[in-house]
Amino acid sequence: MSSYSYFADLPQVEDDEIAAHTEVLVADSRVDQRLIRAAVDEVFTANPALGTVFEPFCDCWAARPGGGWGWAVEPPGDTVADVVARQRAAFDMRTGRLFAVSLIPGAPDRLVLSASHLCIDGPSWQLVIGELVRAYDGSVWRRLSPNAPSRFAQHRRS
Repeated sequence: MSSYSYFADLPQVEDDEIAAHTEVLVADSRVDQRLIRAAVDEVFTANPALGTVFEPFCDCWAARPGGGWGWAVEPPGDTVADVVARQRAAFDMRTGRLFAVSLIPGAPDRLVLSASHLCIDGPSWQLVIGELVRAYDGSVWRRLSPNAPSRFAQHRRS
């Protein structure tokens, strides 16, 4: 049994720029970089579709797991919009880099997560966010509005 999915045409990067999930997690105190990276790595490993790789196969495009995820510590004054733009610009379907996490240090620290719709759908994205919140420390993050759309939804430390 093959793990390949087939596409007649490679999805275009321009299409992916519009079709991406973004979530912002907010903490009132410093986020431990080592622990949050370990938590993201745990969630990424449990959700291999986040690293979907697209490659040519028999005159069409095939998708398979096997990519990685991006990590950055951003300058403290950066805006979420600037970080999201950089994350999405770095998405690469051929290497499977379709999931990115950035820490914006400050008061409060913010964790910005973005993923292409090519690797995850909306309901699954919400599950990934929940898994990450639990993997880091469930008591640190909480949702302000559980029904809010994922784009720039915020979570605060209680």
